[in-house]
Amino acid sequence: MFGMRIRKGQTSRGNLAHLRSRPLVLLSTATFINTVGNGLFVTTSVLFFTRVQGISPQQLGVGLTLGGLCGIAVGYPMGVFADRFGLVRVLTALLVLESVGVLAYLLADTFPAFLVAVAVVTFLDRGAISVRNALVFEAFPPEERLRGRAYVRAVGNAGTGLGAALAAIALVADTPMAYRLIVIVNAVTFLVTAVLIRRIGHRRITGHREPASTGVRRTGANPFRNTPFLGITLLSAILALHIAILEVGLPLWVTTNTSAPAVIISGCLILNTVMVILLQVRLSRGLDDPRRAATACFRSAVAFAVSCAALGSAAFFGPLMATALVLVGTATLTLGEILSSAGGWSLSYDLADPSTPGSYQGVFNSGIAAGGLLGPLAVTSVILPFHLGGWLVFALVFFLAGSGFYPFARRASTKSSSPDTDLDELHEGKPATPN
Repeated sequence: MFGMRIRKGQTSRGNLAHLRSRPLVLLSTATFINTVGNGLFVTTSVLFFTRVQGISPQQLGVGLTLGGLCGIAVGYPMGVFADRFGLVRVLTALLVLESVGVLAYLLADTFPAFLVAVAVVTFLDRGAISVRNALVFEAFPPEERLRGRAYVRAVGNAGTGLGAALAAIALVADTPMAYRLIVIVNAVTFLVTAVLIRRIGHRRITGHREPASTGVRRTGANPFRNTPFLGITLLSAILALHIAILEVGLPLWVTTNTSAPAVIISGCLILNTVMVILLQVRLSRGLDDPRRAATACFRSAVAFAVSCAALGSAAFFGPLMATALVLVGTATLTLGEILSSAGGWSLSYDLADPSTPGSYQGVFNSGIAAGGLLGPLAVTSVILPFHLGGWLVFALVFFLAGSGFYPFARRASTKSSSPDTDLDELHEGKPATPN
C-alpha cells in the first residue's frame, strides 16, 4: 500500500506489480468508470444538444470553442490551487462539481444557458485532468510514473470504447428520454469516480516525493521560468495536432477526396482504440530517461509524417488501395500518438519541480488543450483546400517539432549533472550534488 518501498534497482522495465497497488487500482477503476460515461455522452452529445435542447449546429460550434478556451485557461491556476490544498481533495471536489455541471445540461435549452454550462463543465473537466496527472506524479515512485500513467490511459481508452458501444442503444431508441438518460448516467459516473479518488486519502502522498533540490531540471516551483519545460510543452502542443487529423481530417478527407468507403472511418476509430489499449503500456517502457523520451517524441513525429503521406496519397487510387492507405495512415498515426504521449509525459515529469506537480501538469495540459483547440482550424484551413500539399505541410511541421525535443532534453540533462551525479543516480532518487 502507501508504505511500500520500491527496492533500489527496480525500474520501469519491471511489471506493473511493482506499482503501489492501492493508487493504481483506484485510479484505474475510477478512470474506467468515468470514461465509460464520457464515451456514452460524447457519442450522443451532438444529437442531445441539437435535437433535444434545440441548440443549432452553429451555436454548438461556438459553445465548444468557448469551452476549449476555458480548458486552456484553467490548467495553471488549478494546478497552483491543487498544490496548495492537496491533489486528492481538489480532484474530488472538481469531480463532484462536474457531475452537477453535466446535470445542468438538462436545463440548457437556450443559447446563453448552453454557453454557461459548456464553459463551466469544460473548465472543471480540464482542471480535473491536470490534477489527475499530477496525482500520478505523487502516487507512484519516479521509476513507475510513466508506466502507471500509460496503464491508466489504456484503461481509459477501453472505457471510452465501451461507452461508445453502449451508446448505440440510445441511438437506436432515438428518443429525448434516451438522450437525457445518457446525461444522467454520465453525471453519476463523476460521483462514483469522486468516491474512488477520495479513498486514496486527503493527505498529500509523500512516500516517493523527491526533495525540491533534486530532479532533472532544477528551476524552482514556477513552470514559466523553466525554459526546457516550456519548450517541450510547446512542441507537445504541436504534436497534439494529430488529434484533429483523426477526429476531423480523416473523416472529411475520406468522404470528400478518396474512393474509400465511408464505413472505413468507423474501422479507423476502432483500430486507434485497440492499438492504444494494447500498446500504450508496452511502448512506454524504458522512456524514463530524458534522452530516450526525446527519441520517442522524434519517432512519433516520423510516424505522423508517414501517416500524412499515406492519407494524402489515398486520393490517387481506387477503392481497395485507398482503403489500405487509410488504414496504414491510421495505424501510423496511432503509433505516433502512443509514442508522443509517452515521451511527452516522461519529459513533463522529469522537467517538473517535485514540490509543485500540479502547477507543472496544469501548464503542460493547457498546451495539449491548445493544440487540440487549434487542430480543427488547421486541418480545415490547410489540408482540405490544398489536398496532398496540405498533408505534406503537416508532415513537415510534425517532423520539425519532433526534432526540437533533443536540445531541451540535452540541456536539462546537462544542467542537472555534476561530476558526482549522473542521470541514473537522479532517477534512483539519490540527492543531487549542489551547484
